[in-house]
Amino acid sequence: MSGEEAPRAAGADHRRDLPDVPIRPAATVVLLRTAPSGLEVFVQLRASGMEFAPDVTVFPGGGIEPSDGDDLRVTAARETHEECGVRLHPDDLVPLSRWVTPPGRPRRYDTMFYLAALPAGQHAACVTTEAVSAGWHAPQAVIDAWLAGSTKLMAPTYSQLHQLLPFDTVEDVLGWAAEAADLTPVALVDGMTRDDRRFPGWSEYAAGSTIY
Repeated sequence: MSGEEAPRAAGADHRRDLPDVPIRPAATVVLLRTAPSGLEVFVQLRASGMEFAPDVTVFPGGGIEPSDGDDLRVTAARETHEECGVRLHPDDLVPLSRWVTPPGRPRRYDTMFYLAALPAGQHAACVTTEAVSAGWHAPQAVIDAWLAGSTKLMAPTYSQLHQLLPFDTVEDVLGWAAEAADLTPVALVDGMTRDDRRFPGWSEYAAGSTIY
């Protein structure tokens, strides 16, 4: 970032002062591919009518269902197929981080973020009504769009993108995460100061956007 203050993107547009609700286990997949220009990640723009995080750029994912058998890797694979048409084997998912939605939101999740390589011969597309568009982008390009104020990123999404920045290939990311990913739950609470918040990329996120 330059010495000039970056434009501040608006926060996610939903209530933050609602009565507390149960926390639902969930899973999100950071789907990756190695392009000629380097590492790319698949992201979606959520529809405006969504109750949770409308108009926000996200990764595929969602809450656990009874059919998943209490296995969040199965949840992650199912959601990826339902939202972008890609079939993943649960055993191929690599844990990256774990986040808990703050209280006061319309929905709360205890979410595992997994990394996955786009399987050979498969194509990712926007096949869910929860999103209006989707596509492949370099992690830095997604961050740059947010810094310019043209998109919205929640802290968990930014943090995952931030962790991808040092890598050029899918193999490098998966190898690093298998050895060094921090799965300590990140629980953010409204009213925390910037110094209270701790997650990969927290200082850059606080400097570039309203605190979410």
